[in-house]
Amino acid sequence: MKITAAKIEGFGVWHDLKLDNLSGKLTAFYGANEAGKTTLMQFVRSVMYGVSPTRRERYLPPRFGGRPGGSLGIVDGDVSFQLTRIADRGPDDLGLATIEMANGQAGGDRLLREALSDVDEATFNNIFAIGLSEIQELNSLNGIEAAQAIYRLTSGVDRVSLYDVIQNLRQTRRELLWGKDTSSKILQLVSRREQLLGEIQQLSQQSRNWSQLAVRIKELDAEIAAKEVELRDCEYRARTVEIAVGIKPNWLKRLKLTNQLEQFAGTIQLPDDAIQRLDELGRKIEKHQREAAILEGQRRQLREESEQLGINEPLLKCACRIDALGEQRDWLLSLERQMEDIQTEAEEFEERLESEQERLGAALGLADQNTLKEITSADIEGLQPHIKEIRSAQKQVDQAESDLDTLTENERSLKVKIESAVIGGEHHGLPMDAREASDLVAKLRKRLQVEQRLDQARSHEIDMEQQSHDLLDDQVLPLTTFNWTLAAVVLGGLLTGVWLWMPGSPLGNSGGLIALAALGTAVFCFVFKYFTEDAAAEKLESCQRQMDTLARQIEEAEKEKKRLDAELPMTDGSVALRLQAAERHLAELEKVLPVEVQRKQAGHEVSTAESRVAQARQQLEKAMSAWRNKLVGLGFSEKIDPQRFLNVCERFTALSDLEGRAKLRRDDLELRQREHAMITRRITDLAQETGCVLESDEVEIGDDGDEYEVEVNIVDQLEHLLAERHKQLSAVERRQQLLERAKQLKAEEGKHRQAIVGANRRREALFQAADCDNEAAYRRLAEDQLQIAAIRKQRDDISREISAAIGRHASEENFAELLSPEQLAQLDALWETASERLETCQGELKTLVGRRGELRQQQKSLAEDRSLAERQLELSCTETQLADARRSWREHATVNRVLERIRTDYESHRQPETLEEASRTMAKLTGGEYRRVWTPLGDDVLLVENSAGESLSVNLLSRGTREQLFLSVRLALVANFARRGVRLPMVLDDVLVNFDIVRAQRAAEVLCEFAAGGHQLLVFTCHEHIWQMFQQLDADCRRLPVRGAKASPKPVEIAPEPLEVAAPKVIVEPKPKAPLPKPKKRRKPQPAPVEVRTEVLEPEPEDFYEYPFVEEIKQEEVVTQVPVATEPLAVESPLVAETPYDWSSHSVHLQRSGSRKEPGVSRLDATEENALAYILPEENTSVRQSRADHLVQRRA
Repeated sequence: MKITAAKIEGFGVWHDLKLDNLSGKLTAFYGANEAGKTTLMQFVRSVMYGVSPTRRERYLPPRFGGRPGGSLGIVDGDVSFQLTRIADRGPDDLGLATIEMANGQAGGDRLLREALSDVDEATFNNIFAIGLSEIQELNSLNGIEAAQAIYRLTSGVDRVSLYDVIQNLRQTRRELLWGKDTSSKILQLVSRREQLLGEIQQLSQQSRNWSQLAVRIKELDAEIAAKEVELRDCEYRARTVEIAVGIKPNWLKRLKLTNQLEQFAGTIQLPDDAIQRLDELGRKIEKHQREAAILEGQRRQLREESEQLGINEPLLKCACRIDALGEQRDWLLSLERQMEDIQTEAEEFEERLESEQERLGAALGLADQNTLKEITSADIEGLQPHIKEIRSAQKQVDQAESDLDTLTENERSLKVKIESAVIGGEHHGLPMDAREASDLVAKLRKRLQVEQRLDQARSHEIDMEQQSHDLLDDQVLPLTTFNWTLAAVVLGGLLTGVWLWMPGSPLGNSGGLIALAALGTAVFCFVFKYFTEDAAAEKLESCQRQMDTLARQIEEAEKEKKRLDAELPMTDGSVALRLQAAERHLAELEKVLPVEVQRKQAGHEVSTAESRVAQARQQLEKAMSAWRNKLVGLGFSEKIDPQRFLNVCERFTALSDLEGRAKLRRDDLELRQREHAMITRRITDLAQETGCVLESDEVEIGDDGDEYEVEVNIVDQLEHLLAERHKQLSAVERRQQLLERAKQLKAEEGKHRQAIVGANRRREALFQAADCDNEAAYRRLAEDQLQIAAIRKQRDDISREISAAIGRHASEENFAELLSPEQLAQLDALWETASERLETCQGELKTLVGRRGELRQQQKSLAEDRSLAERQLELSCTETQLADARRSWREHATVNRVLERIRTDYESHRQPETLEEASRTMAKLTGGEYRRVWTPLGDDVLLVENSAGESLSVNLLSRGTREQLFLSVRLALVANFARRGVRLPMVLDDVLVNFDIVRAQRAAEVLCEFAAGGHQLLVFTCHEHIWQMFQQLDADCRRLPVRGAKASPKPVEIAPEPLEVAAPKVIVEPKPKAPLPKPKKRRKPQPAPVEVRTEVLEPEPEDFYEYPFVEEIKQEEVVTQVPVATEPLAVESPLVAETPYDWSSHSVHLQRSGSRKEPGVSRLDATEENALAYILPEENTSVRQSRADHLVQRRA
């Protein structure tokens, strides 16, 4: 992945910054302090990984405006796209990433992830980005801390350092358990648990006294509950008598009011709002009468307004005609425009007609133009036959001349053909006579046939001779056939002799048949031989006869050949070629015969054509003479050419056309005038009929000096009619609205009248319901009703006071017995008896409650002591913490061992690649002064070997050398990532700020060389001399613009002024006070690296298996040969890039401390480097030691 362009719309101090055509190798940016270099670097991070809250707080919103964000042009292999990220959707927006391909299509986030190789922002910042802050942080550390920081880079740092993780694990494990004399967490928890167990045993004795007190308190509770029930009964009785005494006066008043109400029984009961309803009906009747009178007055006003509108009825009747004429207003205006246009066109045509007549007269040579007007079309048409006759004569002349030329050319070509044929025959020595040529061809063909027959006969003779030899051989049987035949005859004779001479042979009864078959076979072979030889002799004789015949034929053919050769002329070449030449010559002669006839005929036709040409010319001259006579007769000049006259005639036809078009326009004008007059008449009649004639205010003075009224424009009259029509329509609409409003008012008035009648009916109904004759009687009845209501209200108030006094104590019926006339005198005595009983019960209850309170106070003092529960809860928490601490110790020990193995494997396989790359870079940066960076196996230190072969620790190096080492390790890590397929741009922000001129020059060369290897570097610097170094190395150098300004695509070259530079001081680095011992020398002249081991003083080893929670872990290690990786693995981070740990090669067994130890097993102390005790056999220990030695040698 490489960045090709950058565009900042708004980020920090940058606004509308464009950087195009960035180099794919190294691009150096120069800018003064606070010019925005770090802002540009943060912009690159923000576009690739989003705007983090930290960057948003510092760089957004943009200081000089613009949308927050921008875009980067990215090339990843063969894929190029533009990555845009704008963060304007809120304070938590990371920015929406949009990708646009080179062809304009939109891409997905997959392209960005593939380009970044799934490297997250933390890895990018720790590996591919080096800023001034990291250099300052490195310089702020002391020697040991700086050495550890640089060593962490080589131990696989991207997100988390493996070295830091291992150190944290060790520290955490020591905090959990570390020696008996130290304050570790597990020992503190064990001591606290024993203390809590003793306290719990003492507090458990106090629970017995509390149980006895609880039984006594329960007995008192039962007695108090019974006494409380008795007390409530006494209180209820006393309270009932007390309430009866209190409500006695009201009870008597209510009885008196009840008697008064009984006196009004039998009267008609009116509603409570009877008078209000009567008054409401009266008000409604009065209101409706008032509203009806108002509506009647409004209707009268509307009628008067309608009569005052002044509507023109004749105009309304003619409204449709006016509207129809109004629709023809545009047509009327169009007619006027057409009349003007047609008048103009007619005048133009007339002018063109006059000018055309003048031009024609001049063309025909007429002195008087009136003569042209006297010429008619008939006179022009009378000249047409003469013109046609002249044209016909001219055509005849042209045709005759053309025919004469054609016939002359034909005669010449025929003569050429005849001459070419004669010349070709003479060249080949052939006769010129066609008959002689024909005889020659016949002889040559016969000669060729004889030669062909002779060749065929000779070939046949050779075949027959070969056949005769074959037939001669066939007269004698082949040896194979003869042997088989002889064998058959001998066998047949032998079998026949055996059968005749030895009848008792093994053949038995079938011997005769076999002998007969053998004899037949012998006879057949003899006959076969005879006939075969006889047939071959006959064929041989026939072949010899044919050969004799062929010899005679050949002899005759030879004679005929000689005879023909004697008759034919002697020439070179074969007979076939001579025959072809003779045939071609004969064919040409045959063709020449009709050509000669054609030539003679062509000569005759040429003579005839010449006579026709002369005759045609005479006819043309005769026609021209007649033409001149006719022109003189018409008054034209006799010198006028017919073709010119034809052109003039065409113009004369156009003249007639112009005259016709002018006449047509005059006719159209008259038609439009008639239409206009008709519409004008209709408008005038309508205006007079409706009385809307428009009077003109303008006057004009006539020829006689009198004033005349100017005629009104008909369009204005029509507009006046339409305006009056619209006014009348408005008046009619207003009248209609008044009528509608009058109808509405009449309807509303009717509703009021009906409401008055209804209200009167409802009032009469009220009187009838109350059995009253008039309104006065109804009101008296209402007054009596009010008095009854007052008495009833007074009685209800007294009843409410009685109910309030009783409350929820009891119902009113319970007090009816106590307040009866018989019991009223005994109420006071009942109250005194109930009071005495209540006081006695209250005293007894108070005594019981006091005794129970004393017992509860004693029980409470015992219950408030919660020491036992607290100790038990604390004991439970302590045991839980102790179990967690034990489990955590085991987990940390196991993880520590696994990470130690991963670290050992990484240092053995991966770290040498990084250190080798860092060594090469360090040697280049220091000019060979420090040539090697290495680390001993098993030690957490990083050593640098100088040119003298001494290995120095990082804490002994100077600050500048540490920065060079830091840069070398970073470049090595980037190269290691690149070998695994992860190629990202590397950003360097003022990393050379502390380098002198020599170191800066070397660093610039190293960075350019590193970029030439396929890495893209973006270098920011605030020193112009460093920037000029990159310019001298032909790098892409750019000068950052002023804040808020646009960047130019090319850097602005500024000629530096000569400066007086002081001589550089040579700073000699202090030599280390205690250098490490020199490495041992080998036989080879080159020094070998020395293995430096750092001794760490630790406390005496302590056997952690004395603790009951520590478990033994036994490991059975299988000796396997670990393959050395030759190629880097493509992984996401150095932590994951380790060689995977083979868990299947180990088995872990957990045993208690009390288990029996196996013989031949040694135990490692927990205080050594790895606190987890591994129990290994002795033989495996030796194997492991040998393998470790092998790794040390290989590293060296």
